[in-house]
Amino acid sequence: MQEAQIQKQRLKKLFGEQQADIYIKRLGYQIEEEEPELMPSFLYMGITEPDRRTVRLNQTVIRLLRAYLESHVPAGSGQRERMMDIILFHELFHVIEESTAGIYTRNVKVPCRILGLFPWSRRIEAASEIGAIHFSKLMAEADFPPYLYTQYLLAATNQYTDVDDEYGVDKETRRE
Repeated sequence: MQEAQIQKQRLKKLFGEQQADIYIKRLGYQIEEEEPELMPSFLYMGITEPDRRTVRLNQTVIRLLRAYLESHVPAGSGQRERMMDIILFHELFHVIEESTAGIYTRNVKVPCRILGLFPWSRRIEAASEIGAIHFSKLMAEADFPPYLYTQYLLAATNQYTDVDDEYGVDKETRRE
């Protein structure tokens, strides 16, 4: 989370206050929209492809999320209005990670042992996602956790979890 704050300050110092898509383009990446078939087991809103210097936006999932928000989340909550900003800022953080040598979120390691004998370090992939989620919240100035979008997508595809959303809608209520 500290790395997200550091990168926010660094980005604004380099380029000033910009929209997420402008930052992405200024860092040498392009944005492509795609409409793949819906795969409930792989619900990505955006994905960064460093080799192609591309951020792909999954319009199939984005439309599904937008429809769910319109029917389940009150207008004016900020969640509908900030959805695309959150998605793009999330991917922007991954773009930053790809272009920043030594960034903390890509270098978090935990010591392990192979067969209990040989010391080894394993990279923690979750640090990158935690950084991207927090960065998107900071950059979009959201007053809600961006991870709610994941919960809403799961609900939209009938993949309920045990987590209640901020409006107190639990999984039993959603099934009615």
